[in-house]
Amino acid sequence: MNRKIILNQIGYISNQVKTAVYAGSADSFQIIDAKTWKTMFSGLLRSTVYDKASGDTVSLMDFSTFNVCGKYYIKIGLKKSLPFVISDNPYSEVKKGLLKGLYYNRCSALDKRFAGDYSHKACHTDLVPLFENPSRRIDVSGGWHDSGGYGKFSVCTSVTLGHLLYAYKLFPESFREETGIPESGNGIPDILNECRVGLEWLMKMQTRDGGVYHKVVWQTPPEPIMPEDDYTEHYVFKKSHQATACACAAFALASRVFKDIDNEFSEKLNEASINAWIWLMNNPNYEPFETPPTIALNAAGDFYDDNFNDELFWAVCELYETTGDEVFHKKICELCSVVDGAGFVNREVSGFGTLAYLFGTQPRNKKAEQTLHLRLRIKADNLYGLSCKSGYNTAKSVNDYTRGSNMYSMTDSIALILAYRIFGCEEYIATVCEQMNYILGKNPMGICYVTGFGSVSVKNPHHRPSEADDIEEPVPGLLVCGPSKLVQDDFTQWNIPEEAAPAKCYYDIVHSFTTNEPTIYNNSAAVFVAGYLDSLSDIG
Repeated sequence: MNRKIILNQIGYISNQVKTAVYAGSADSFQIIDAKTWKTMFSGLLRSTVYDKASGDTVSLMDFSTFNVCGKYYIKIGLKKSLPFVISDNPYSEVKKGLLKGLYYNRCSALDKRFAGDYSHKACHTDLVPLFENPSRRIDVSGGWHDSGGYGKFSVCTSVTLGHLLYAYKLFPESFREETGIPESGNGIPDILNECRVGLEWLMKMQTRDGGVYHKVVWQTPPEPIMPEDDYTEHYVFKKSHQATACACAAFALASRVFKDIDNEFSEKLNEASINAWIWLMNNPNYEPFETPPTIALNAAGDFYDDNFNDELFWAVCELYETTGDEVFHKKICELCSVVDGAGFVNREVSGFGTLAYLFGTQPRNKKAEQTLHLRLRIKADNLYGLSCKSGYNTAKSVNDYTRGSNMYSMTDSIALILAYRIFGCEEYIATVCEQMNYILGKNPMGICYVTGFGSVSVKNPHHRPSEADDIEEPVPGLLVCGPSKLVQDDFTQWNIPEEAAPAKCYYDIVHSFTTNEPTIYNNSAAVFVAGYLDSLSDIG
């Protein structure tokens, strides 16, 4: 690796930790004003350390005490870094960009007034057959395309909604700006306008008995085409416990958020939540969803989950906060000792339940509260420890670079934020800042993993519209999955050596869906974290 200065290409919060990395050894560094070329700050580099995850020997630069807002470069000898800013709100634009990334993934026509060059015609409007009963077709139009393809998944949509709705509930001051979507200016925050897109689709996936269909996907994925040109037969797959429980939770949460904004919509959501719970009670024997063997692996789009405790925990926590019913409280107390309690991803959603219970308004059981506090404390302390050991301050072990590693950087940050709100440990927030630094450029690849942001960013995501639209630049505001030692696509299997360092198992190429595919829940988790960090200037 050539010696270079590696940093957050967007910038740093003025009153928070500010670090960069030099891939090599040197004694000192200077911060140079980008306009005047004056030296504004000088500091010493820490001694070199070996970063096991990347195989790099690096030196850390810490300029946390330099708080003057402006645009700068870091200079070491004759070497100069990419530009960056120090600001009270450096993440305002990337936060809006990540939120608008969801708009670009809507399964609908994108108006040129709002989507610009990335506009396209209406798509996937036909009725879709049930996989188990093709003679019956239903309307599942709308919602968000889940990732690089055109599938739509109930669990993924619910998780995305969980991130967004709680981001708004916990720090609404961060979501006052308009993002330039068709609903902007209607008197409702755009983050909630976007949530409504997902919620209305999720209600279409619910049947009269309350159960929720698991997903809508192809049998075999098409070649890269624009969404309006996709006439591949999609299917609606059977109702599942996972989808119904997650939708139940999302509906209950959303009913509370929308209560003072649109009471009629709130009531519909509440009814949908109760109906989903009734289906779960009428179907008590858990059956993990399994994709039929006739569906191509790369079209399946989700995972096998043999543990239902986390989904059920999220559902009962949201229902308890909504209703105050002790039946739900009793179930929370039963489940809290057998769930992770700090997960905010598709496979592990119990962190949302923790959030609902610990930050809700209903009375809490002391033992359950202590158990969930301990879960968060252990998680946060472990992440802080990993960050301290990493040459890049990344809160990952060498084994944590799996598919979706960037998503985990963001969802782990959510756990750190909640732990900070409970325990007040400043090291947790420093660790959150470092994970955002990682996503935005301070990583072994030296790349900003969000399309359209930073000086060196992802150019070739595994994202069909970005590949098929004949526009050189990809759709902006998409957070890709990131490095993964678990190579699961043909390109990475042939091109990433078995001995490659985990943090460098990444290719910015459209063929690598393992490492370079964006997802809606990557974006929503990053919106949560960026929204929180954007709120720190109001706090501090």
